[in-house]
Amino acid sequence: MATVTNSSPGTRAEQGRGKGVKRGSRGLRNDNPLNIRHDKSRWVGMREKQTDKSFVQFKSRVYGYRAAFVLLRNYIGKGKDTIGKIIAKRAPSSDGNNTQSYINYVSKTTGINASHALKWEDKDDLVEIVRSMAHMESGIIESKELIEEAYDLAYN
Repeated sequence: MATVTNSSPGTRAEQGRGKGVKRGSRGLRNDNPLNIRHDKSRWVGMREKQTDKSFVQFKSRVYGYRAAFVLLRNYIGKGKDTIGKIIAKRAPSSDGNNTQSYINYVSKTTGINASHALKWEDKDDLVEIVRSMAHMESGIIESKELIEEAYDLAYN
């Protein structure tokens, strides 16, 4: 798996804040647009100092998206291979989420049926799903290019 060294300002990983950003969004402050919670994982691109007790903080958004793709790859490999199954795992109603609304939103905005079986190799679909989930979670309409870069980092 390829890793990215510290990105310098001006690289695609550091450019802009995306369109439609909620400036106070915790996911964006943490460079973790899908709000990945802390667990035992040591993610590539994690900030050395983690000041948020609940959610992982990354050095840049590309690393946050990369982590999201690693999770998706693991979910798909374990049979959680649809929008419905992925979101039920990531945002269960037991955590106070409106899971069905979230599933409906991602399905509608991507044009992918919530029960369509996904494969890791479905890059275009997975990029759109992560893009839609980031909008739902953090209010960002992210550039496709940045999310594709993160997929490539997770793929290699």
